Amino acid sequence: MSGYSASYILNGSEVEVAVETDIPEIALVDIDMPGMDGFEVARNLRRGPLTKDVVVIAFTAFDEIAILDNAIAAGFDGYCQKAQPLDRLLQLLDGLIA
Repeated sequence: MSGYSASYILNGSEVEVAVETDIPEIALVDIDMPGMDGFEVARNLRRGPLTKDVVVIAFTAFDEIAILDNAIAAGFDGYCQKAQPLDRLLQLLDGLIA
């Protein structure tokens, strides 16, 4: 879709294992995930020598104001609310990886 290939992980705890074999350019991370929340996932990606430069976007139902301080502290590069049209996410992605 729009030139992106995608894979998904349903549990935050499984991210570390998944990125050992397939380092993404972009990670869309939900905040409310089982096993490990999105803030911890983002912090772990930032700490990893191979994943520290991955573009990390909070893709969540939470309002931006509700998560902004924690998202900045965790190292997110951007935010997109799930209820927004897909075009908004694609514009954000294009702007962050251009």
